[in-house]
Amino acid sequence: MLDEASLIPSLLSDDERAWRTFHELYASRLLGAISRVTRRFRELEGTDHASDIYGTLCLRLLSDDKRRLRSFDPGRGTPLGAWLCTLAKNSAHDFLRSRQRQPWLTRHSVEISEAEPCSDTPDAFSQCARNEEAEQLEALTQTLSERDREFLQAYLEGKEPEQIAEELGISVSTVYSKKHKILARLENALAN
Repeated sequence: MLDEASLIPSLLSDDERAWRTFHELYASRLLGAISRVTRRFRELEGTDHASDIYGTLCLRLLSDDKRRLRSFDPGRGTPLGAWLCTLAKNSAHDFLRSRQRQPWLTRHSVEISEAEPCSDTPDAFSQCARNEEAEQLEALTQTLSERDREFLQAYLEGKEPEQIAEELGISVSTVYSKKHKILARLENALAN
């Protein structure tokens, strides 16, 4: 079995044995971290969201040529397991926030009626409403500080939290916190 020091380089080189070791060492720990976040929400009881979130976390570790894995620095003194648990908790919070923004999702998946027409083009009313929301959002972003607008622009460009943190000289946890504060502020202002 691989030790922590050789695990990351082996994962980065797509060593199949390393990925098996990764799952053996960390799967239950990461699922536990995810469950500690999600179990406070009764609407998720009896569902298998923890394994979905774990799968999403694994995909994020693999995305962008394994950029997240490459960002792990053992020289900072944080053990790999603790770093992964932080990522797992952040993934769980992201999942919960996305569910909160989609109130029509219920405990069981919603089935779309076959009678509903499927169309990729929005109707005129929907397009007009989107245009108005875009104008309101633009006006609201002008009320943000220059630094918050810079942050929001980086977020909207799809940059990863680690990249935003590096560019703005802040920690990754601050990126998550700042992102959710700004988005909540904008959502509340749009709702009013």
